[in-house]
Amino acid sequence: MRNVALAVLMEVTENAAYANIALRKALGTGGSDARDRAFVTELVNETLRNLGFIDTVINHFSTLPVDMMKPSIRNLLRMSVCQLRVLTKIPPHAAVHEAVELAKSQGFAKLSGFVNGVLRSIVRKPNEPELPEGDWVVRYSYPEALAADLIHWLGEERAEEFARNSHAIPSVTVYANTTKLCSDNNSEYDFGEEINGETLGGGFRTLRNAGDITALQAFKNGLFFVMDPGAMWAVHALGLKPTDTLFDMCAAPGGKSFAAACVMGGAGEITAMDIHPHRVQLMDKTIRRLGLKSIKTKVGDGTNPSYNNKYDAVLLDAPCSGLGTLRKRPEIKYRYDGPDPTLLETQRALLESAATYVKPGGTLVYSTCTVTREENIDRVRQFCKEHPSFTIEPLPMLPDEKTIPHFVEDNCLQLLPGEYNDGFFIARLRYNEKNNEREEQ
Repeated sequence: MRNVALAVLMEVTENAAYANIALRKALGTGGSDARDRAFVTELVNETLRNLGFIDTVINHFSTLPVDMMKPSIRNLLRMSVCQLRVLTKIPPHAAVHEAVELAKSQGFAKLSGFVNGVLRSIVRKPNEPELPEGDWVVRYSYPEALAADLIHWLGEERAEEFARNSHAIPSVTVYANTTKLCSDNNSEYDFGEEINGETLGGGFRTLRNAGDITALQAFKNGLFFVMDPGAMWAVHALGLKPTDTLFDMCAAPGGKSFAAACVMGGAGEITAMDIHPHRVQLMDKTIRRLGLKSIKTKVGDGTNPSYNNKYDAVLLDAPCSGLGTLRKRPEIKYRYDGPDPTLLETQRALLESAATYVKPGGTLVYSTCTVTREENIDRVRQFCKEHPSFTIEPLPMLPDEKTIPHFVEDNCLQLLPGEYNDGFFIARLRYNEKNNEREEQ
């Protein structure tokens, strides 16, 4: 299966594919058992998660720098060093032997000696290179430009905490469909005996050794859906009542709309929109599985206000750089090249559009899954400066610092990645029509 892992790494590092999609394509053709699929998935993800550290190790022992190697040899060495220095479950001699054989089978027999030499040197000196004390940039594999920006956005201490927590392997977390499940006095939900995991509170639970969760009867019965606990704070920020109407502008894959329907007890009205028809179809499929009749879907471009509906609450979970999701998508940190002007303009246009759908006195929640100031606090402050009828309000509730690391700035909530959550930014804006009238006068 190492040849499959190598092929996926090539797709991700050379063709800018997303690891989860490339893995799904490579492993979805059949012919491999669950154990092999788990091995390939772990090997790919851990190689990507530790890419900077791995390249530092290779460059220490190789006479040829990593960036000058043939792509196949470069990635073959990377996944082999991952087995030697990160995973360490495979005997070193076996990892070296398999790497040499894979080089030969890939048509690089003449370079198999080079591969063998580099890896054997790494095996002989397991404590080299010695990293400087506190060098989290190399230890957690962060490009220098991204590390510098993290320090600029968060400060040195929080930047290191962000990097350390983002380096952890994520758990699969699910949220109880509270329109079908009832909790006990401890707010715990009974998902059934087949669901084995840790109860996190608030309707969330981890899934341990779940395998294919779509095969679980509880999944088929619509008792839960996959959701990150951090994402739930955008729903909390809406302050929804059962009688409210909600417009989720960039809804797919739909988790926040599903959670909102649960919070509202299956009452009220929710419109979940996305620009991609196939993603809306997937939302429809999940809505039917969960039995959430209060949600209606719509295909539409959020940057182009196209109808006159007004809502009590509007949620704009804007497209973003996604740096808060590095636990699940480690490859994107190597693609960061500073704030993307096109993305910033899209966010601006979406906020402009979202404002047109809010009823007087209504709520607009802006959220992202990133930590850049340009996409978050700066974006919201600029919007409110240009639209004085909108003011930033304190959130109705805040997370426990012990379970979800976070800080609040100008009433906006910045979640940092934690043990069970990704990083999110959340701002709650109130629309006061009188403020706009005074400005016009």
